[in-house]
Formats: sequence, C-alpha cells, structure tokens
Amino acid sequence: MNANFEISRRSFLKGAGAVGAAGLLAACGGSSSSTGSTATSGAASAPAASNGGAPLSEYYTWESNVRELEEWNVLHSQDASDFNVLTNLVDGLLSSDPYGKPVAAIAESWEHNEDASVWTFHLRDDVDWCDVNGNVTGHITSKDFLVGCEWVINQYKNEAFNTSMPLQNVLNAEEYYNHTVELGDAAADLTYQDMLDFGVGIEAPDDYTLVFTCKNPCPYFDTVAGYVSFYPASEDLINQLGIDGFRYATQLEMWYCGPYLIEEYVNRNTKSFIPNPTWYGADDHSRFERVVVTMLTDQVVGYQLYQNRELDEIDLTESTITTITNDPNHEYADQLCEKRPKKYSYQFHFNFERFNDDGTPDDNWNKAVANEAFRRCMLEGLDLTTYYARTNAINPLKCENDFYTMQGVCYNTSGKDYTELVRERMGYGQYDGETMVRTRGADIAALKQQAMDELSAIGVTFPVHCYYPILSGNTTQQDSAVVLRQCFTDSLGDDFIVLDVVEYVSSITQEIINAHKHSIVQNGWGADFGDPINFLGQEILHDDNAYYAMNYGFIGKIVKEGSTSDWQSDVVAKFEEFTTMVNDASAIVDDIDARYDAFADAEAYMLQHALTMPAVYEVSWCLTHANEYSKINAMYGIFNYKYVDWETSEEAYTTEQYEEFAAAFNAAMQA
Repeated sequence: MNANFEISRRSFLKGAGAVGAAGLLAACGGSSSSTGSTATSGAASAPAASNGGAPLSEYYTWESNVRELEEWNVLHSQDASDFNVLTNLVDGLLSSDPYGKPVAAIAESWEHNEDASVWTFHLRDDVDWCDVNGNVTGHITSKDFLVGCEWVINQYKNEAFNTSMPLQNVLNAEEYYNHTVELGDAAADLTYQDMLDFGVGIEAPDDYTLVFTCKNPCPYFDTVAGYVSFYPASEDLINQLGIDGFRYATQLEMWYCGPYLIEEYVNRNTKSFIPNPTWYGADDHSRFERVVVTMLTDQVVGYQLYQNRELDEIDLTESTITTITNDPNHEYADQLCEKRPKKYSYQFHFNFERFNDDGTPDDNWNKAVANEAFRRCMLEGLDLTTYYARTNAINPLKCENDFYTMQGVCYNTSGKDYTELVRERMGYGQYDGETMVRTRGADIAALKQQAMDELSAIGVTFPVHCYYPILSGNTTQQDSAVVLRQCFTDSLGDDFIVLDVVEYVSSITQEIINAHKHSIVQNGWGADFGDPINFLGQEILHDDNAYYAMNYGFIGKIVKEGSTSDWQSDVVAKFEEFTTMVNDASAIVDDIDARYDAFADAEAYMLQHALTMPAVYEVSWCLTHANEYSKINAMYGIFNYKYVDWETSEEAYTTEQYEEFAAAFNAAMQA
C-alpha cells in the first residue's frame, strides 16, 4: 500500500460520489479540507471548532490492518476490532458521553428500585431496522431486545459468546443457559417466549418498556445494560437467515439501527461510512457526511498520507516523533498532541499448552511456563521502556501497565480508583517517568537461577524459546517485535529465554491462537461494564466464558479436560486459588468497598504469582484535526469509536490546545 494509491482512491470516492454496497446513499462530495456548518445534511449542527477553524464535513482516519473486523454480528463478537466498526452501525439501550457516563440511546430514560435489583428502561418509539442500503426493514420494540437476549444466553445459538454479563447479573439467565446446553441441538427451537416462561429476569410490559430483575442488587447495571449482550435482534431476520446464517451474517445481509451505514468495504484496505437516513438520533447528534478508514500496514505511510491531507489524524511512530522534536522549526513542532489512554488494558498472555508446527506438545515451553519463578522473571525482570517508546517516544513510561484491570473502570465509595487498591497490595510506587514501577528492586539474577535450577531438574533445556506472533508484512509490528526481542535479551539474557517471532498471514485467531502456536500473545481487554469481575473473570477456571483461560492460555481447557501433568500441579493450584478468590469477591453484593477490596486481593494474588503479565497502555502522540476530548470516552462498552458529535477543525490542533483540553477534562472529572 502506498500514498499514491490512497490519493487515487480518495479522489474516486469524492469525484464519483460512489456508494458501493449502500447503493442509495451517495453523500455530498468534498475533501477532508472541505468545510461546512453541519456534519450531515439536514441534521444537528457540528460542534464549533474551539481553535477557530471550520468543522470538517468528511473525516479521513485510519486503523492498523491487524485490526480488521471479522464479524458483522455484534451479538456474536467479543473483539474490539469488530466493535470499533459495529458501534457505528448498531445501537443498544445506552451509550456514553465524553466523561464515560451512561447516556440515552434506544432507551431514552431508565430507573431502578431502592436496592438496584430491578431496572426499568423506557425505549424510544421511533427506532427502525434498515438494510445495508438504508431501506426500512422493521420497527424496533421491546420484543427485539427479548429476542437478542434469548439469542445470547442460548448456548446453541451464540456459542457462549457474550454470556458472562447476563449470566452473572440477570435472574435465572445462568439456569436458562445451562438448560440450552442440556438440550443440545434442540435448543435451536427455543424462542424468547421460552426464555420468559423459564423465568429469566427480563420482561416487556409493553412495546417500549424493558424490566430487568438482577440476581442481587447491582448498582452498576446501567453499565452492564449498555453492552452488546443486551443489544436487539430481529426475529424476522433470524427466521429469514436461519441460525447459522444470522450468526455469521455478512455485511450485505445484516440489519442496522445505528448512526451510519457502510458505503464501501475492501477487506484490509478501506471502509467508508455514510449517514443512516433512518437513524433516530439525526436531529440531536452531528455526524459526518462520510468517514473513510484506511487500513495501514505502516504508520510511516500514514504520516505521509497525513502530510498530503489524505488523513485527518495519525498516531506517530518513535522515529517520526524524533524527527519532529529534533527540529524546532519543523512544520509540526507545535502540533504534537498527546492522546488520552485508550480504554484497553493490554497483557502478555501465557499459553500453557503450546503445540509445535507438527501438532505435538512443545513440552520445553509448557514445562517452563508452568514454573512460577520463570514467569516472574518475565513479569518483574523485563525492562520494557524501549518497547513503550514505540508507542510514546516522549513519555514512554506513561504506557507502563502494572495491573490487569484498566484504570478508571470503577471507584470505591471514597473515590479511590480500584487499581490503586491493587497498587497498595503489590507495594508498587508511583510513576516517576524514569524507571518501570514493577522492576524496581527486583532480584532477577536470583530468580533466574532458581528457575533454571528447578526447570533443569525436570528436563527443560535452555535457552527456552518463546514464540511471539505478528502479522506478516506489517512493518510496525515487525519493528516493535525487534525492540521487544532486544528487551528480552538485555533484561534476561539469551542464555535463559529467546523471543522468536512467528508470522501469520491473515487471521491470528485461526492461524496462531486456535492452533496453540504462540507462547505469549499481547492482547487487550476493555471493560464491558464498570466492575472488576469483567476483567478478572476472563482468567478463572471452571467457566466456559472465561475468555483468556479458555481461548488464549488454555489453562481452563486443560483443567476441564482433566489433562494436567505433574509439572503443572503448582500453576493449576494457583489458578484454583485465584478462581476461589474471584468468585468470593463476586459474591459480595451489598458492600461495594468490601467487594473491591476482595477483588484487589485476587488481582494482587494473580500478579504476585505471575499468572499473566500486564503489558502496555496505549498513550500515543498524534497529529490531528479532531479534538479527542469531544469524543466518547467510556472505560467500558463499545462506544468509543462512534463518529458522532466530534469537534473537528480545518486547522490542526496544537500541543498547547491539547494541554488545555486535558486540564479542563481532568478538572471536570474531579468536580
């Protein structure tokens, strides 16, 4: 992919007014530099640019080509790469504002009873389904939410995806899920009425009212109800496509109810959004006439596109930042903007059941990773400062992640961030901008010798090879992997562990993860709702919905199948104890402070025994024509990539303006 190709594609889109798959919805022409007083024709006015520039009517942005969506059914996905697209195409009960607070979407108001065990949502009466071309295909009522909920908690239909939220919180949802498991294929015939008759705690007194009854008091249920587990689904579409057809519906088959439709989609190349003419929120929210997302294999190419005004924003690589900061007369010297942390807590997940290319177990790695001293060497000994600089060259240690749960997800009654409770238990100091928190004072030499002695005794040979996957042809990932490999060498020594990079061609899930070919993989988790269980519950045993334990580390699968080896007994015991601690914490429903204290104990236990390895926060520097502080900024849900109500400007924002935005935002959050 090169800049000239992107320029010609952009010119084509503008000149032709082409609509691709969406056929009927050609938007007005114009370039990224075109301006207008409204974001869409006949819609709410775009926010005025605080820097005096005119707002953009079209927006050209980017995404890494390793983050291409793979599914169009929002109920059946758990991947951010899907949600970043689908959040613009479908809406649920609630959304969020720039401060992370729940706001109305299809539900225009909501309330709960005194102990927050019963929640009532009042729906709008003007929400329609439409097809990819904007043709109305149905009207959304409370029935669609009943259909969607039954689909999610029916194991046969949704294959256990997105079930943890309803199963943990909604009365009898877990029992209904288990009922569908017992029925097997016969569960295909169940309908939302069967779910209601079973006694699941969701009902629809009329066409525009939904009532949820929780298992226990749940004061954060509005953050739960906004997640995709409770999104609507059309019974007519399911009947039309069949269960398998709906589960894996294509872009052309799916129905939509969100602010945009897909105009054109070229896998791993570009996708463009245009306004959904049937969207209920058009009079209240501004939208762009077109949003174009270019998939990048290399952010250096993205920088070139930004220079040509073929992109309106770009995150900067370490080398580009260095080039700009070394030249005080550089055209972008006063336009470097530090972004807010994205909502994802990234971890390096250990694979406890790695297979070789021929399908045989990689016992050398599997024995090593089952050893606590070995895992702790990586967690406590890896100095990742240069790796963080790949994301944030100016303040690299702002990217240091020392926790499993993301910062800002929830607070105790004293207003203390939950992760600070974990920090206290771990004895971690605060960020000082110079040294990684978790490596300070660690005696890695002694820990390394302990690991080598214990592992040599059970036949492990050194160096242990640690296989780390990247996308073939992605130069950004390739360069980052080189830096990460050097971090291993410098911190732990090539006599102990060597990072080997393995490449996949298209899908990391299909080619690497499902085939158990990774040793570690970096992946991020964003909160589905505002409580630590959403994070910690992904690593527990005896739960098919524990995403990482079952699908990435496979420790849950190993235990479920009863296939543990003697040398795995210690790590399994640690996971069992962690599981008990998480479940005990989750059972505390009447004292939020006690609940968070218990979760913090569990998370600290996980980190002390290095059952996983926190990796990085995304705090990058960018050049941009958008005020990031006008965007949705929720630490849970899927809303943050929704292209509505953005403040944009023909004039690029400056470093000074972004510092002012940050100060105003932080003051508002603390008020």
